[in-house]
Amino acid sequence: MTRQGVAAAIDAALFDDLMARYAAMFGRDETPWRIWSAANAPAALDRHDVVLSDGEATGDLIDRVVAADAVLIESEREGGRWIDTVRSPMGTWVLDVRADDDTPHSAAFVAVLRAALSLHFPAHDALCIARAWLPGATAWPNDFARFPQVRHAALVPPGQTAQPFAPCPPDLGLYAVMPSAAWIETLVPLAVPTVQLRFKSGDADAVKHEVARAAKAAKGSQSRLFINDHWRVAIDHHAACGGDSGIYGIHLGQEDLDDADLDAIRASGLRLGVSTHGYAEMLRVAAISPSYLALGAIFPTTTKVMPTQPQGMGRFQSYVALMQPVIPSLVGIGGVNAGNMGEVLAVGVGSAAVVRAITEASDVPAAVAGLNALFA
Repeated sequence: MTRQGVAAAIDAALFDDLMARYAAMFGRDETPWRIWSAANAPAALDRHDVVLSDGEATGDLIDRVVAADAVLIESEREGGRWIDTVRSPMGTWVLDVRADDDTPHSAAFVAVLRAALSLHFPAHDALCIARAWLPGATAWPNDFARFPQVRHAALVPPGQTAQPFAPCPPDLGLYAVMPSAAWIETLVPLAVPTVQLRFKSGDADAVKHEVARAAKAAKGSQSRLFINDHWRVAIDHHAACGGDSGIYGIHLGQEDLDDADLDAIRASGLRLGVSTHGYAEMLRVAAISPSYLALGAIFPTTTKVMPTQPQGMGRFQSYVALMQPVIPSLVGIGGVNAGNMGEVLAVGVGSAAVVRAITEASDVPAAVAGLNALFA
């Protein structure tokens, strides 16, 4: 068996066609991926191997996959739906999707799965793409109804619908993510339409002070203030001010969602924005109907350690095409600056977030004016 081969039935012509169509858009993994059926999986696996199991895999196979940092996809039929468990070094996802046929891993499915992996999509996102692919199509999927629902790591129980959060306008405009309330005080008079306090500290009193100071700066202004991470402090301060605090919303990362009281945030009337880094995360968050989605990181960034490689403009475009009809308020994030913001906005989003484009500017008012002008 060579590195080039696959040991699961594959539509080779479809795979070749997809790589020819989309490699320039998404990039191409130079190491070929191998797709195995559980019965044919070799003893020695590596990180570019995927094993497909029709039903629950044996404990021995799971152990081999985990030890090799490989990928295992277990697919079980439940009524008219496929329940796919994706195990990879990036964690375990359980996804639920309407079945197109009675074959868990058709030759076309394997072709699209292998193509998505070869285009640098992580395994859980590659599975989403393969399941959403319209049979016989070559166009990249953007029909939200065909994509899976998230079961494991779900924020809403299967079959239930969450009450939506208060909406945001689709054009949040220039979105400045700042490390301190002092920066918020600087930017509000410069007519930055959306600002975020991203204050990192384990000192509870310092957090309360920064949130209150930032809220005071934004109150009565045209700037919408989001508080990153410190949702409880934001809710309490907002309530103490009788709902007129200057705080517009809360922003959470994926790692914060499991611990946050989403019902309390919703009941407060504050908006909720959430960072996402790919298909599975977007599908997970869409179930709670947030006020906006942040999509990225589009470009390399040094302001935060990212769980995935930079998405690039190709992925960003595909995410916007899928999510904009569902959540109209979208924000491009990650490495955005004056030089590339026009490219981001040309995709059709109404907002882009910046950090260093402002914090490292030699003339902050001039930098803000230039960035704001890009939205005119």
